[in-house]
Amino acid sequence: MSLIRIALRQAAVLALRNRTLAEDNVLDSEIGVLAEDSTGLRVNHKQRFIAVYTDEAEGKPDEQRLFHENGLVNLCIEFGVTTAMVERVEDPDNPGRFMQTVIPGIPFTNRMPEFYLDLLGRQIRSCLSDGSNEAAEVFRSLIGRVVKVTCERAGSARENERVAAQKLTFSVQALRDPQFLSDVPEGAPLARFFALLEAGSADDRKLADLMRAQIPATPDHIEAARARIGLTLSELKELGLGFIDGADEASVIDTVTLDVSGAESVEVAS
Repeated sequence: MSLIRIALRQAAVLALRNRTLAEDNVLDSEIGVLAEDSTGLRVNHKQRFIAVYTDEAEGKPDEQRLFHENGLVNLCIEFGVTTAMVERVEDPDNPGRFMQTVIPGIPFTNRMPEFYLDLLGRQIRSCLSDGSNEAAEVFRSLIGRVVKVTCERAGSARENERVAAQKLTFSVQALRDPQFLSDVPEGAPLARFFALLEAGSADDRKLADLMRAQIPATPDHIEAARARIGLTLSELKELGLGFIDGADEASVIDTVTLDVSGAESVEVAS
């Protein structure tokens, strides 16, 4: 689980919703392609959509044990035009009887869908760059740098099929996940993201609570240092940063012994 990956997706969704040709049909990790009328069916209805999700990620934490490093993350934004068709199928609960079901799909592209796809792609980039859009500002603050942006055809695994969907992939250097609550002070990127959720729906507020619950309170400074540099407790002690057995707050260190490999031990008085 990565809190920053969740925040990247959600902030992008909030930044794009009702600001493009896709209107409010902007979803996290799913394609919401269908709207139903009063009969439960909408036939041959075309609808534009945006789907935001995160794909591969690769972290290289300098050969240390920094498990909260997110590294390079591929944030993908698929967008396109969908259609809905009705098919007559047998009712599984009532053998011998038939029912209608809606089958979503992405049509092959032509001049006008391609025109709207390029417009939508432009709108997506503009929205994510908008300084007056708080969600876009939060989105950008969660990124250290953008390494690469690619655009490709989406929606079909077959060669030579050109469907009315495209995919923008932003390869970004994402911020490291916070380890402790002290890593999320007021005004920090993740704190601003939580504020966005708390200003939203009841479901958004529940998401904020669930995410915040994964961040433990800050431990004592020695344990915090150990976790931040990825050392075991024994390694920390060997570096002189660990706990001293039997010591308390009133203890004073007046002599330090330096054990230098290949030389005699040297005592240094305080």
